[in-house]
Amino acid sequence: MQILPVCLLCLLCFALPGQATLVLSAPNDTFNLSCPTCTVVVRSISLNKEQRLNPNDLNIPISSNLLMWRYYDDILKKEALMSTEPFWTKGVQLIDEAPDNMMLSLHINLSWLDSNATEHQFHLVLAGFNKSNLARVPLTGVYELDYNAPLRFYAIGQISVNAKEWETYECRDGLFTLTNFNLKTGAIGGIFSFYANRLGMDKHGVFLNGVFKK
Repeated sequence: MQILPVCLLCLLCFALPGQATLVLSAPNDTFNLSCPTCTVVVRSISLNKEQRLNPNDLNIPISSNLLMWRYYDDILKKEALMSTEPFWTKGVQLIDEAPDNMMLSLHINLSWLDSNATEHQFHLVLAGFNKSNLARVPLTGVYELDYNAPLRFYAIGQISVNAKEWETYECRDGLFTLTNFNLKTGAIGGIFSFYANRLGMDKHGVFLNGVFKK
């Protein structure tokens, strides 16, 4: 973990004016994700067996989502999966069958509407924890190069420049805290800030005060 950028993020959180959505500081940009007229929406969450991440795939789960429920479908005459607990029959959530010591990763896809109502996308990952950790939230993760380190944070930001053009930023340092997470209902909340490199260009982005709740 790189301590200096994380400390810089913490300082910027206090220094950044609350009214600004985007502060230009060429060649770097600073984004205040919690400006008064900004909105963060949770699009999807996925709890997976821990694995390396594909930063180009923001929407399709890499493996089975352990938040899914398995039940026996009387019409199909076989087991099926659904995203919520079936109310008409008994179901089993896949996470309940996972070994207690299995390492897990939590994937959170967010949409951010800035002060101009322009939509941007974020993909957050918290990895390196197990089921017992989830019973003791809040959990705080940091960006870490070591794939064996516990509670690792990773993020991708896709910032819309216009209707046909995006800037993609990959996390190089940051902090993420999972403030609450209900496995059964999918209710979730958290806060994050991170420093990132723009892919394909010598440019950096600082993303501050990200807060989400579902």
